[in-house]
Amino acid sequence: MRTTYKALQAHVRASHGRVMQSCWIAHRKVVNGLPVNSRRTGERRKPCPPQWETVIDQAMRELGWL
Repeated sequence: MRTTYKALQAHVRASHGRVMQSCWIAHRKVVNGLPVNSRRTGERRKPCPPQWETVIDQAMRELGWL
């Protein structure tokens, strides 16, 4: 079964004490070439801040997304 955004948020919260916004997770999915359920055509209003990119990517690896 596929891991959910909530599971990834809980994983990062347990390891870093911060909840990642779902829009940040979606942005990192697009950057890493993973499918997202979105009809977005323009720029993201809230892209993932650079300081959290590696944290989210690492959590994705640990949960088997990457």
